[in-house]
Amino acid sequence: MTKKALIIVILFIVVVFIAGYKFITSQSANLGGLKVLSTPATNIFLDDRLIGKTPYEDKQPVGEHILKLIPQDNTTEAVPWQGKVFIHPSVLTFVNRELGISELTSAGEILTLEKNAQNEAQLAVSSQPNGATVIIDGQEKGNTPLFINNLIAGEHDVAVTSPGFVSRTVRVQTTIGYKLTVDFQLALSGGNEIPGLEVSVTPEASPSGKDRNRQQILIKDTPTGFLRVRNGPNTSASEVAQVKPGEKYTLIEEKEGWYKINYTDNKEGWVSARYAEKVD
Repeated sequence: MTKKALIIVILFIVVVFIAGYKFITSQSANLGGLKVLSTPATNIFLDDRLIGKTPYEDKQPVGEHILKLIPQDNTTEAVPWQGKVFIHPSVLTFVNRELGISELTSAGEILTLEKNAQNEAQLAVSSQPNGATVIIDGQEKGNTPLFINNLIAGEHDVAVTSPGFVSRTVRVQTTIGYKLTVDFQLALSGGNEIPGLEVSVTPEASPSGKDRNRQQILIKDTPTGFLRVRNGPNTSASEVAQVKPGEKYTLIEEKEGWYKINYTDNKEGWVSARYAEKVD
């Protein structure tokens, strides 16, 4: 399998670019901006009031609202979506939804900007499912829900990933004096797969040369200069060792986004597929 194909199969990353997170100027403190995108196109209801169709961008009253998206095409198998949105004065709330054939196969983001009392840029990240790994500009920062104070103002790539789900990434603009909240919904990978379900296992090796017949895992460059080996295929599992970029290890097992390797004699552990690849 080529490196390009491997990335497509393992990462399943959907990238949504939000260039120069835009402030909406309004002379009324009672209005804020609302922008809604969806796939497929939908009718938009705000508090049961039809306000338009996607793509949509306009001003709406400040406060908490119930937003409902209903596919315009009655023949589509996509399910409607409904959720809470918060509109704050003079800034933009952004909603992006990708509607699947069920709630479990639907995905999207809600980005909300609000003024804070501190003179700093803040970022809050939440997700469905909870406990997803948060990666900011290529570095793991923790698990959802996650709150970061005093983040450097400017553009950042914010990604969330969870075993058994399709990872998502958004590019955001943080601003001093404001908190940006990003709420992700992740879809099950492979449509109806169960989270954590084993997707493939390496063939059993022959008794006369088991390591020679198994595929190898090459450790790629990482921001820290090493890659953690864990005792389970998730970031909450305990660290049992560290491996370095350029090193190769025997692949024992594979799960969504993770490789189980033999990192030393008679010792096995899991490494993230984000920083590793299969090689001959």
